[in-house]
Amino acid sequence: MTTDNPDAHFRQRLATLILTLNIPPQVADNQVLDRVALSFRKLLNFLAQEDESGQPAFDAQAKSMLLSAISDNFAVCQESGLFRKDISSQWLARCFVGMLDQMREEPTDAALRHQHSIACAKILCEGIWPAAADSQVYNT
Repeated sequence: MTTDNPDAHFRQRLATLILTLNIPPQVADNQVLDRVALSFRKLLNFLAQEDESGQPAFDAQAKSMLLSAISDNFAVCQESGLFRKDISSQWLARCFVGMLDQMREEPTDAALRHQHSIACAKILCEGIWPAAADSQVYNT
């Protein structure tokens, strides 16, 4: 379907992509990081294609749409016990979209976007403090 409104067409294509990003709550623990990285990679590749074609930027409406979809999926994953519940799904989604927005501004090729996707997934899923995995500092 084509449209004369490039912003609407962009959001339509983004909405279609978003449907492929859901992480099923029953995914194996050892696959979570890979699934989150894949979501980052799909989105970074999509946004890179849009930037190269001169299409509309990743605007506030598109970010809001992505934020809502990611938040909904994270909430489902929280309810199933896959993701921690002490941070709201909305805030987790904000972190995801914020990292995505920053990474998309970096001029990269596909290989570097792949590496950025893995790094973003590690930060989101594992954090940045190496002792946190072995510590109960914040579990009060």
